[in-house]
Amino acid sequence: MSQIINFKKIKESAITLSQTTESDRNIFLQSLSQEIILNKEKIFVANERDLQKAEDKKSAPEFIERLIIDQKGIDQLVAKLTSIIRLKSGLGEIIEKKIKKDGLILKKVRVPLGVLMVIYEARPEVTIDVAGLCVKSGNVAILKGGSEALETNKILFKCVQSAFKKSGLPENIVTFIESANRNITNDILKRHDMIDLVIARGGYEMVKAVMASSKIPVLAHAAGGARMYVDKSADLKMAERILVNAKTTKPAACNSLDTILVHQEIAEKFIPQITKAMLLKKVIVKLVMDWDKETLGLVVGIKIVKDIKEAVEFIHKHTKGHTEGIISKDTNSINYFTKSVDAATLFINASTRLHDGYVFGLGSEMGISTSKLHARGPVGLKELTTYKWQIYGKGNIRKK
Repeated sequence: MSQIINFKKIKESAITLSQTTESDRNIFLQSLSQEIILNKEKIFVANERDLQKAEDKKSAPEFIERLIIDQKGIDQLVAKLTSIIRLKSGLGEIIEKKIKKDGLILKKVRVPLGVLMVIYEARPEVTIDVAGLCVKSGNVAILKGGSEALETNKILFKCVQSAFKKSGLPENIVTFIESANRNITNDILKRHDMIDLVIARGGYEMVKAVMASSKIPVLAHAAGGARMYVDKSADLKMAERILVNAKTTKPAACNSLDTILVHQEIAEKFIPQITKAMLLKKVIVKLVMDWDKETLGLVVGIKIVKDIKEAVEFIHKHTKGHTEGIISKDTNSINYFTKSVDAATLFINASTRLHDGYVFGLGSEMGISTSKLHARGPVGLKELTTYKWQIYGKGNIRKK
């Protein structure tokens, strides 16, 4: 274990990081952006090796899509880091302040969570997202990426290490586990004495396994997939535009559309319209399917419901608590939907593909949490902080 993770140095680096200014941490982010640009050809070569391995294993197209880092991906990483630099971490801000009659001053102050372990599959860009968000929010991170993206992750982590050197910060602020040995990961998941929070980002089976093995609190994002209800009052042209966008812009994304629920009064007109629009985008449209399965591809289900109450009942039965939506012009229907449906984020007359930390103005995200404790929805800078009370006195003592 000591050869894999040096917890002593990690704790030391956490103390060093706690003494840095926002400007210090932004210098690291700027250096990391530069390193990514300077090393992009190496990133492409490494990524090609990962893609070739995935193709040799005959991995699903939607899985391979998640592995890709091309020029557009590099541009997005740099844009995210730039966005994080512009944001305020909030560290040290006084969330609440009280002054007691005896002069005692109580301050609730925003602070980092501490040491985070982040476990993720595919999506090598997560390596940079996590490094950027953790450093900006004052957290130390231990990363365990999936073996399917190992070559890309190794190059990206070298960029992180180089940025630490150039910015004068300890390299142990972010640690990357290269080993695919699950026993090592399971052992680390028992170190509740050293790690404050585990963030699990991946498929349902992986997240379930992490939660079963961990003795550390887990912030989880498992299955996604969205349902959208088209109300009888909906603007059908707008509905078509929203639904096509929600399904086709990135079918393998966790905020992609899986099911369209259509009010029976507009079904005869709207179903042929939306079916034609989907078929033009090469989407397979099904009237019968496994409503619980996240499609992660160019497949969408359509179901007719008699009214909004039946739509909400259907969503309650099949939701993953991730992303749900309604298209309607009726205020009563919208209010019923928003009060009744329980999910991390609800979309009203907008595409579910907007469910993203970068879009929300969070700079980037660690993932989308479907938990109800601590953080829900996109996990950004503020969601990576907690608070502690600081009490200032002048010799104050308790009298009874």
